[in-house]
Amino acid sequence: MSASKPSRNVRDLSTYGLSRAVRHLDFDYASDIFIALTICAQRGAPFSAAPLAGLVCESIEKCSQLCKYDLLAYCLMPDHLHVLLSPGMSGLPIREWLRRMKSYTTNKATELGWAAPLWQRSAHDHVCRDAADLRAVAAYIANNPVRAGLVQCWTDWPWTKPFV
Repeated sequence: MSASKPSRNVRDLSTYGLSRAVRHLDFDYASDIFIALTICAQRGAPFSAAPLAGLVCESIEKCSQLCKYDLLAYCLMPDHLHVLLSPGMSGLPIREWLRRMKSYTTNKATELGWAAPLWQRSAHDHVCRDAADLRAVAAYIANNPVRAGLVQCWTDWPWTKPFV
């Protein structure tokens, strides 16, 4: 009996860990298109602590730069992160950006006394299909702390990088 190639119906469980699979089976998650990610903290609201929140925000920007990703917007909330980015021409799949960012921030957080793991294994993704969708997602991300009642205006939230 010969080994057969898996069918395209088999879900790729490697993208976000075993708890969430790739939602769009035929989509290239390394292509030059913007993807919105929502990544939740493993427990509690660790990003309420300014030192950890600052570290995570710096890490998002540094990881995006090192991975040659186009970072459009992010908002770090007390218990989750919204980020809007694109692999651009890097060819690096989104799962690799996630792995690097989560690993680095978790290691640095443990140095500050936080217990690992910092992040849940899964992440929710939304592929932006056109310019209008991109603007709507960026506005949703920026206004997240306003909807949560944390600030009156998104510009008052220190852990937001706006859509430019």
